[in-house]
Amino acid sequence: MTEFLDAKTIFVLTGMFTGLITVVFFSIHRGVYAVVNGVLSFAWAYGFFTLFALLLLMRGMVHPLLSVVLADTALCLAILMVADGVSKLKNLPVQRGFYRWYLSFCLVAFIYFTFLAPSFSSRVMVTILCTVVIFSWVLMMLSRQPFRTWRLGEWIVSVSLLFSVVAAILRALTAMLDSEAPTAMSILSYQGVQAHYLTINLLATVFIAFGLIVMTQDNLRRDLERLASYDALTGVLTRRVILDLLDKSMAKVSRTGQPLAVMMIDLDHFKRINDNYGHSVGDRVLAKIIAAVESVLRKDTYIGRYGGEEFLIVMPDTSHEQLLEVSERIRQAAAKTLIRDQQSTIQCTISIGALIIHGGNVDSLSDPVTQADKALYQAKQQGRNQVVIAGAPPHPSTLKTEST
Repeated sequence: MTEFLDAKTIFVLTGMFTGLITVVFFSIHRGVYAVVNGVLSFAWAYGFFTLFALLLLMRGMVHPLLSVVLADTALCLAILMVADGVSKLKNLPVQRGFYRWYLSFCLVAFIYFTFLAPSFSSRVMVTILCTVVIFSWVLMMLSRQPFRTWRLGEWIVSVSLLFSVVAAILRALTAMLDSEAPTAMSILSYQGVQAHYLTINLLATVFIAFGLIVMTQDNLRRDLERLASYDALTGVLTRRVILDLLDKSMAKVSRTGQPLAVMMIDLDHFKRINDNYGHSVGDRVLAKIIAAVESVLRKDTYIGRYGGEEFLIVMPDTSHEQLLEVSERIRQAAAKTLIRDQQSTIQCTISIGALIIHGGNVDSLSDPVTQADKALYQAKQQGRNQVVIAGAPPHPSTLKTEST
């Protein structure tokens, strides 16, 4: 067992495992996972781990500039690329300025402690410092996400990083207390306790890769769920999701009798905007108007794109008076929204058709969307830029006729 744990064998295994992991990450990046941020950084990280192991095994056969300086720099760069990948995966800011300072420090330190003041222990301390600082930073990035939302990938990566940090610190303490520490460039002669630390690092490197792959899969699954649930242009719910929520909300009305408001909104003369300014401008107008509408909705309100420029709004626990107030607030928010395009300023109003569902009519109301759509059609016929509530007399504040 002792022979199996000698340093040279450990680095051979490290090169084999990290090389295989590099191929896996590059293959993942070339496939559907290319849409997931950070995968390419993970591929480069394990590529640098592989380069480090290969160059280290060549010590004594090639110039120290390659087998020592470049090898140790590759190790520190690999550690940095893990952090870069996690920051991208979690959509956190990338610290490019810090990267430059970090790499400059590593390169200068390794050149100095290799050629100007040769010191194996000093180079070890530099790599340990980089490991502790960067991996601690990664742990801090992961901890920004509440622990209760962590999945398997986050736990595997965090535990592996923690083991790496602890092993690095213990390795540093052992080296400082060991009066017979290895001399310059003798890492391949590591045995005993130091070899065990290298084994821990090898295992941690493999488990970190496994955790990163699981995190990548989780992110892809979340992205696909988001694409299936949210409209790409406006960010509101898709038709399938909003209709499903409407069905569930109606079932709640049947159980509790609490009123439910349903609104169908449509942009006035939107085709004219597309014809006059182009579809790219039309998309901007659509997104801006819906953002303005969302800004005045209650937090418990659902809004989804029903089709084209039509949007469905579902408001639980809403009385007739509250519906009047909210729908008018929505109409005004849209009317006040101005979209600038080069020399033009575009204003687009909306028409709203709505109805209240309550315990008395929920069972007899077969299709609330159709009823809301009929009220919307009535609002259009009456001049647009107004609200019509099915089964209710016109409200004075809704009788606006400004339209674009």
